[in-house]
Amino acid sequence: MKATVQSIGKAKLFCISTDRFKSEYFSLRFTVPLRSDTAQQNALITAVLGRGTKRFPTKLALNRHLDELYSTAVSTRNQRLGDMQCIGLAADFLGARYVGGGLGILPQVISIMAELVYAPVMQDGLFSREYVESEKSNLRDAIRSAINNPRSYALSKCRKLLCGDEPYALSLLGKEQTVSDITAATLTGRYHALLHEIVPTFFYVGNTDPVKVAALIREQFPPFDATPAPYTAIVKKGDGDIVSAQEEMPLCQGKLALGFRSDVSLLHPLAPATLLLNEIYGGSPASKLFLNVRERRSLCYHCSSSVDLYKGVLFANAGMTPENRARTEEAMLQEFSSLAKGHITKTEFEAAHRSLAHSYQQVFDNPAALSDFYAGRDLIGSHDTVEDFRDAVSRVTRDDVIEAAEHIRQGATFFLKGTLEGEEGEV
Repeated sequence: MKATVQSIGKAKLFCISTDRFKSEYFSLRFTVPLRSDTAQQNALITAVLGRGTKRFPTKLALNRHLDELYSTAVSTRNQRLGDMQCIGLAADFLGARYVGGGLGILPQVISIMAELVYAPVMQDGLFSREYVESEKSNLRDAIRSAINNPRSYALSKCRKLLCGDEPYALSLLGKEQTVSDITAATLTGRYHALLHEIVPTFFYVGNTDPVKVAALIREQFPPFDATPAPYTAIVKKGDGDIVSAQEEMPLCQGKLALGFRSDVSLLHPLAPATLLLNEIYGGSPASKLFLNVRERRSLCYHCSSSVDLYKGVLFANAGMTPENRARTEEAMLQEFSSLAKGHITKTEFEAAHRSLAHSYQQVFDNPAALSDFYAGRDLIGSHDTVEDFRDAVSRVTRDDVIEAAEHIRQGATFFLKGTLEGEEGEV
């Protein structure tokens, strides 16, 4: 599936014309530099915008309207892409052919999306204080929830160690201590600055002519004259120094996170090989970490890895009894060293190829995943289609994986030590 691009002022509309889905998908996203002084407010803005509009000033009124639009679902996003923060809204709604044909309910969906962003509930020129305080409470709960998830907490601390003062190390939710400093006035000020500084990127998956979709956006949204923020990401190979840290928490398990850096990004020729490397190392149930460290040696409760090629980083994590920490870490590093030396069996290599092929096939079955793929590629200046990248992955050889491993160096280790005795379920 190839996305066509329509220009709407300085904004872009990506359209994938297809009738394979029962539903259609429309989203808009703003991408801004990830900064400590704005990241938390940006996250809070999307939450407040989702509470209602001038026409539907309460969550109840808004939900009733969405129910009338055949149970249209609207969601928010807040994610990290390289050293950028991506926030926005997305709508999933019933396809036109199921609601009488023509444009279906697309005009109404685009209208309510425009209202959510550009006509929010205001009181005396400011965001509703009630909504701001309510969403601040929800944000505090989300921050506490992240801290109370030991695995994600260990990975976030490892990310901070690995990337230091780079924007990528920042939390998208911020710190609980700073939530109270946000007021309706400061948040409204950030909202207006956001709309003044940047333009949205739109994405549509459905059977409506892209020209007509663009016309609907022009009718409902204001002109877009700002200059989009340039994409930035510090992608570099590790210098060989390893930063380590340890904390304690009242848990039975210990959580270990290892961070690696690479100078391979999505624009690098070795990007497909690095994705396959991650699958072989710890990205699937057929990986070295899962089969050798967890299953055969029984050193840990869970063990896996993930890679982010927008930034060129790879993380491996494991949960084990604290006394098994050293043996587990040694085994995890041994498996990476083994892979880097080319000790990859035919079974491991073929299983990794099948796993990635399945992952990219799933992209075709998910409008939101298609949106993420093309919007992300556009952000970094890539014109690859899903098929292009999937085919590039299919051509990766064992030697390519070994070459990709040469670009990866460990840079951080974080251990969250459990202080309780006994065993507990995996978390």
